[in-house]
Amino acid sequence: MQLAPLTRDLALILGSAGAVGFLFRRIRQPVVLGYIIAGILVGPYLSPVQLVKDLPNVRTWAQLGVIFLMFSLGLEFSFRRLSKVGLPASITASFEMALMMLLGSSCGRFFGWSFMDSIFLGAILSISSTTIIAKALDELGLKNRRFAQMIFGILIVEDLVAVLLLVALSSFSIHQSFSPLVLASSSAKLILVVGSWFLVGYFIVPRIFRHIGKTGSDEMLLVISLGFCLFLSVFADYFQYSVALGAFIMGSILAESSESRRIEELIKPMRDVFAAVFFVSVGMLLNPAILWEKRVPILIIAALVIVGKVVGNTLGSLLAGQSIKNSVQVSFGLTQIGEFSLIIATLGASLKVTSDFLYSVAVAVSVITTFTTPYMLRISQTAAQAFERWSPRSLKTLLSAYSAWLEERQAPDRRTHLFRQSILRWLLNGILVTAVWTLIAKLVLPVLGPQLSSPMLLVSLGWGLAILSSAPFIWAMLITRKPDAPRNRNMPFVFQLLTLIWLAALSFIYFPSRYVGLLNLVLAAVFFRQFYRRIEASYQWFEEQFLSTFRSSSTHHRNTTEALKELAPWDAHLMHIKVHADSELAGKPIQEAALRNKYGLNIVAIQRGSKVIVSPTPQLVIYPQDDLLVLGTDEQVEAGRKLAEHPHASAALDPEISDYQIRKLHIRGHSPLVGKTIRESKIRESYGAMVVGVERNDMRLLNPDTDLVLQIDDTLLIVGHARQIDMLLKPSKKD
Repeated sequence: MQLAPLTRDLALILGSAGAVGFLFRRIRQPVVLGYIIAGILVGPYLSPVQLVKDLPNVRTWAQLGVIFLMFSLGLEFSFRRLSKVGLPASITASFEMALMMLLGSSCGRFFGWSFMDSIFLGAILSISSTTIIAKALDELGLKNRRFAQMIFGILIVEDLVAVLLLVALSSFSIHQSFSPLVLASSSAKLILVVGSWFLVGYFIVPRIFRHIGKTGSDEMLLVISLGFCLFLSVFADYFQYSVALGAFIMGSILAESSESRRIEELIKPMRDVFAAVFFVSVGMLLNPAILWEKRVPILIIAALVIVGKVVGNTLGSLLAGQSIKNSVQVSFGLTQIGEFSLIIATLGASLKVTSDFLYSVAVAVSVITTFTTPYMLRISQTAAQAFERWSPRSLKTLLSAYSAWLEERQAPDRRTHLFRQSILRWLLNGILVTAVWTLIAKLVLPVLGPQLSSPMLLVSLGWGLAILSSAPFIWAMLITRKPDAPRNRNMPFVFQLLTLIWLAALSFIYFPSRYVGLLNLVLAAVFFRQFYRRIEASYQWFEEQFLSTFRSSSTHHRNTTEALKELAPWDAHLMHIKVHADSELAGKPIQEAALRNKYGLNIVAIQRGSKVIVSPTPQLVIYPQDDLLVLGTDEQVEAGRKLAEHPHASAALDPEISDYQIRKLHIRGHSPLVGKTIRESKIRESYGAMVVGVERNDMRLLNPDTDLVLQIDDTLLIVGHARQIDMLLKPSKKD
């Protein structure tokens, strides 16, 4: 049987990635850089022969790396957590992207490039790389810090805006002008599609995994969770969205499941293997010849990316009301371009509106900024402290007052809060109504069409099915308020009018027939009048089931950072530390571990599986794989992390379980063991061995009592380390 080229390619890729990555780990450099170096070494440009044969399939594996990395990221950073930084992240991302679009376009014109090259260059530089940042933060142990949550919020906003940017660039390339109508339509479609994924996903997926988790099978949990991840990625690709966005959304949906911790642990090995292939494939794209030929523009653009994004994100974060320290740390973490930038470059090449060199320049800048990202993250705290120290006191006072003013503006009164709730409730139900109507129009009607001869009957039937299927959600749009909420005389009329306009638009798009629509409108009014109470009960059941997902998640699997955020005073940090199986802390009580005395760290909570232990007692023992939620400064946490997340120095000298054996010891007449009990023999204390059986006069005693007196001709069955048992048996061998 002949070996497939892909197998050889993977052997070469993973072998080189492992070797170079291990070398980088030994010299304390980011492993992701080692993977990129490995990609350059095995790529098609340095070697005289083509080492990697099956490039299309390697790229497929690399895409799986992006999918699994984003899925794992979604499990840790659900949209519920990211929503807390939603407004600041949106403001920061918008400001930074606008600035980079302007700087990139101006830079292209400065080099004398064409107008389209310049426009595409601005778009390429405006998007940071979620994949690269996620890997770098994870590798450096920074992903649970406060500024990291802001970074991920900005990245999600950028990815969503990038989808619209692709639509705008396509329209501009074809028509040489932007179409606001096309852009508005694409924005509405994005909100409806992504919103329906979340609403349906939150209602269905956590319930499914609650039942799967009860089986206790890791295999089923892993297979089914990966199936859901890939399904939504394929679904996203069908709607021409990023597969990484689909994977992240499924991860964030599963983050509300009680099994998310188990899934996160199970997915890690696959994520790391496929991510290694992705970063090696990035290195393989780099052509040193192009790098040398365009070295001046590439270096200038790379410097522009780093400086521009630091300035843009810092100013954007300050504008969003963030502190100086947090703003600088965020900006230093976003100084690169990545996968979405390459997608934009590919779009320009496929439409034949950009020059051939632009894609190679984008790849080279991406690789260079990927190199610099881990170092920028490493120095981010030092830079933030220095910037904060050098800032004039008047600036600090002004920013503090501005931040307080923003918080005051963002804290709505009860009436405003109820109005926002009504708008959100109306919009979410509108998304569900649209999703139901779309499914019936696109999936049900094509099946019923051949069975019905009359087009009018088909349209009428489809319209009726859409009304019946979405009736509970239409009722919620018409009512807008919860039953226990206070009434507002003007709000119902406004929302009812908007609901009728929404339904009219859907009818015009999917079921265009005047007379049928008018007839069905009358029938729908009668239907709602007659079955009002049943529809109301149906919707209330749906809403209760939907909200129970979050309540169940909060009760049984609430993330410790969310659950205890109020315990973090002022600017203190709550961070996670995972206890390594061979850590010096494993097996010790909290008091003996002395994290508070040695490093100033307080253990606020411990997550053990799905159980959260809040305010643990000093006598509580720390177990391997415990997730400690600690309170302290960045420096204190780093010191404690080194102790908890790495094996202690003597771990390599400890015996392995495979070194333990079961052996027999025959007691002769002159043995010192004769007449002693098993306890008095001190076999356990002297040799670290256990007497698990005694054979006496053709009788066998399993797990004998420690008070059993040993006699001549007894045969002991002993379990212990081979070397220790040999020492125990030496006297008898001499005899």
